[in-house]
Amino acid sequence: MTLPMANVSSGVVGFARQSVFENENLDKWQIPFGQWIEEIVFWLTTNIGGLLDAIKWPVDQMLKLVIDNLLQDWLPWPVVLALFFLLGISTRNARVGAGSAAALLVCGLLGDDYWNLTMETIGMITVAVIICAVVGVPLGIFSARVDSFWNRLRPILDGMQVIHPFVYLLPIIFLFGVRRTPGVLATLVFALPPIVRLTNLGVRQVPEDVVEAARAFGATERRVLREVQLPLARPAIMAGLNQTLLLSLSMVGIVAIIAGGGLGKPILTALNTSDIPTGASAGAGLYFVGVLLDRISQPEAGDRRANLFSKMRSAWDTRSEPIVPPMPDGAGGDASLPSGANTSKAKPAPLISVDRPRWVASTVAIAAGVLGAVSTLLTWGNGAGRLTSHFRFDDLSLVGPHSGLDATGGSWFGGLILIIALAAVAGGVAAIWFPKYRESTLALVSTLLACGTSIVAVAAAYLTVHVLSDDYSNGIGPWLAVAAGLALVASAAIAMFATHVDLRRVALGWRDALGLVVLAVFLIFAGAKGSWILDQRSDAAELAKRLAGEAGGGDQGGLAAEILAEAMSGTRRVTIGGLESGGPQIGYVCIVLAALAALAQAGRWIATARVQRNLSLATYALGVAIACVGIAWIASAIRLDTNQIAPGASAFLTVCGGLVLASRGWRSARMGAASAARRPAADRSTDLPKQVTTINEG
Repeated sequence: MTLPMANVSSGVVGFARQSVFENENLDKWQIPFGQWIEEIVFWLTTNIGGLLDAIKWPVDQMLKLVIDNLLQDWLPWPVVLALFFLLGISTRNARVGAGSAAALLVCGLLGDDYWNLTMETIGMITVAVIICAVVGVPLGIFSARVDSFWNRLRPILDGMQVIHPFVYLLPIIFLFGVRRTPGVLATLVFALPPIVRLTNLGVRQVPEDVVEAARAFGATERRVLREVQLPLARPAIMAGLNQTLLLSLSMVGIVAIIAGGGLGKPILTALNTSDIPTGASAGAGLYFVGVLLDRISQPEAGDRRANLFSKMRSAWDTRSEPIVPPMPDGAGGDASLPSGANTSKAKPAPLISVDRPRWVASTVAIAAGVLGAVSTLLTWGNGAGRLTSHFRFDDLSLVGPHSGLDATGGSWFGGLILIIALAAVAGGVAAIWFPKYRESTLALVSTLLACGTSIVAVAAAYLTVHVLSDDYSNGIGPWLAVAAGLALVASAAIAMFATHVDLRRVALGWRDALGLVVLAVFLIFAGAKGSWILDQRSDAAELAKRLAGEAGGGDQGGLAAEILAEAMSGTRRVTIGGLESGGPQIGYVCIVLAALAALAQAGRWIATARVQRNLSLATYALGVAIACVGIAWIASAIRLDTNQIAPGASAFLTVCGGLVLASRGWRSARMGAASAARRPAADRSTDLPKQVTTINEG
């Protein structure tokens, strides 16, 4: 079979026979996302089996205690009915208690073994709701009190709710197996977001004046949370618990697919066998269980009848009645401001001052960007394809020069450098000609620093790729790209160190940054060491040549059978790491960049305000560069349309780690200015003691 673009040096030649805009082109370039996930799952099951067992063990033990020991063995059915009757009375009223007991009794009378299936369903839901409450309520409280944590948790919760349960049911099967414990773990993924979201919403909706009044009377933050925010947020928390319970119930039928048990088992059987009586009975059982659990967990709106729990809580809350005097008019103002201060006209000190070095930096950036763009049009390699020889063995015997945009030359390494260089030129031109862009040197510095670091990293990664052929030689293109990148970094340094920085430019503290930085560095180091090439080819072609030579005119049918047998046994799954001697060795560049970013973050914690801002920008630029290296490798491999040889999952992990690192650095670099611009002038006197606030006397 002839591979597409096997011996062409230009990436454009592959489109000679059809238009670029035809839909068939999308089928040729496929992102191997499914193979990446499969590779990650295989690695997890092989290397962290002990951790997976530690996650599974407490859930398994809770299920055995609640279902096997308590509901099915120790407690006879009359005792269970009495317990649910008392539970309904204590949480609601006698009518709800009697209805709960009657619903359970009907579930037990539906047919053979329906009582045990009902108890198993209730036990699985109970365990799932308990774990969701234990995990979700603290997460919601912490999210309400720390905005940065909520901003990072919210996309995760969105994914947990948007993705269909069937999607994450597959990795749970591979990681934890089947039966009811993995089913409960899948239920946790689906049912956890509501209680986190509604707890966060309830705490945030507590009136601010009530919270400030509690703080004004000397209450600690722990007492404010325990005695003010949580009691007022209780309706929202209970609503979240109710939604978590109902979502757990909705998963009963889905987890039955992996032998989860419960009332979902007869429903699945009825679907497979078209058994209407069994399906109707199981559906009725789920209906009764859902209604009784919903009525017990969440009172109806406007139900003011006091139950046992509310009476006990009321008696405990009114054991002492502290007298809280009303706050005087105008309370809550800033006592630190002098009397008569006209804060409405207060203006903060300028965040960044712009001077002549900015023009020099912009001019150097334009020249360096043009040089970087020109470098992609020059020769990047002579002879074999430096990148493509790792994916197509035919490219080991190529001849002639290859430019930075050719598929057998720089490929997307050169293409990405061209895009970055043009972006640097646009940034330099905007800094000179557009006043709004000129007001913020931060925009110029961040653009030039990220572009320069990315060009150097991408060009260095290309030069680091291990050459498989002795006939290959480098061209001048990647070296000029490195020079252009260094010039962009120098232009960014000129603008960076010639500007004034106010203390409001200081970023978040080290506690907030530590978690994301550790995660990013871990992803990058793991990605650099892991697989960058996934080889799933069959050895059939090579075996056919060898056996054809050995046959020498023998029986062709026997030869074909022998080729087929050896080809099937010769199918391989080989992963080549980013640090292996025979691999691309591109991971070394990512490790160096990640180490520099980690040092920059460590230096931020002990540096002055100016150095903190500069190190944050450096972290942002290094993160973008790491992501660009991974993207260039993945895009270059996808461009070749070799489905049986794909870029490994570790390159994808490296891209993720670089993006996390870049977001951390960018947020640190700009957060202080954004927060200072949003706040009214009267609130700036409560900033850090080091900050100087200008107050105009009225």
